[in-house]
Amino acid sequence: MKKSNLVVFICALFLFQSCQSQSLDFEKLVLPVKQTELKQLGLVSSGAGVGTQEVQYTNYSSDAVDAGKIAISFGGIKIETDNNSDDYTSGPLRMYGKNNGDSFEGYQLNISKPANFSEVLSYFLNKKDKFKLAFDNGKDTGERARVFISDQNKTTYLVLSRSNGNGEKKGYIDAISSEETPLLTSRLGGAFGYYAEYLEYRKHKSANFTYQDFLKELDNEIYNENNNLK
Repeated sequence: MKKSNLVVFICALFLFQSCQSQSLDFEKLVLPVKQTELKQLGLVSSGAGVGTQEVQYTNYSSDAVDAGKIAISFGGIKIETDNNSDDYTSGPLRMYGKNNGDSFEGYQLNISKPANFSEVLSYFLNKKDKFKLAFDNGKDTGERARVFISDQNKTTYLVLSRSNGNGEKKGYIDAISSEETPLLTSRLGGAFGYYAEYLEYRKHKSANFTYQDFLKELDNEIYNENNNLK
């Protein structure tokens, strides 16, 4: 092989390996993040939106992530699609953005592989210096909703686990910038409903009024029934 051809071959091989190794760890993503910083994801608007009447956020998906061209992870734990699952799941990633997608104020990681979800949940629970567990409601046999607050990342993480027919858990993470109240409000349906009620009640309390304080003050059997916070 001629020297010039060898150089071209080595450069091509390096470029191929670099493309193959593209990855993004979402724990390290500081929200809000500018669209220009995520150009490699090739994000495209889905047309659907979330938010409130006053503030709307558009959903964006990534063909590059969906096709496996770019690997995504959280805390170094790779998020993979479970191709053996019979459950319908959306793509592994969607971003929430306002102002025509100039920036993204939140994202969702859909974790369909039980082994991945177990690792990610353990990561949240074990990194107590980084993630404060503010809400934990539900049963492991059904749906269980947890809210983690990260002062370091200035992000609220909504982590929902669901049990499939085999008793394995999968779920999603909604990560929302601490400044984006309308986006957080729009994501607090279903299993996170009690947390939404707590946030509304807390408006008339001090800043350090916790969910445990909320439970004690109301002393409501329904609120306490599936609460897991100690």
